[in-house]
Amino acid sequence: MDDKLIREIVLSFREVSKKTHQILSEESDKKEITTAQLIALSTLKREPHLTLGELAERMKVSKSTASGIVDRLVRAGFLMRNRVEDNRRTLNLELTKLGEQKTAETYALFFDRLEPLLDVGEESLLSMLETHKRIIEILERGIKE
Repeated sequence: MDDKLIREIVLSFREVSKKTHQILSEESDKKEITTAQLIALSTLKREPHLTLGELAERMKVSKSTASGIVDRLVRAGFLMRNRVEDNRRTLNLELTKLGEQKTAETYALFFDRLEPLLDVGEESLLSMLETHKRIIEILERGIKE
């Protein structure tokens, strides 16, 4: 395969990622939350009761960065820190109702903005999704080897 084609594919993925991140950032700003805070909230929605270290790992940030994000979310009333019964030194993080509401509202705005993507057509989108899955599998094999 041609290096030029691979380069175009990578640049295309990067551009799509940049554009979607920009839209997420704009919608997050409207809801007065940062994208990092939103990602933390959505991670905890998917995986409730993570520790700070686990959250940092999932978000691919340092523990100190995650700690700052969590501190701001706790102050805003979006998160709670809870002690673990059998290990009093461990704190689990939990979304509050306000945090769940903020996450849902922000993502609703984000996905509304992305709805025009459906104009591409279901068949094309499903085909693209299948191709992306195959590319991810190939890349993951390359990373493991």
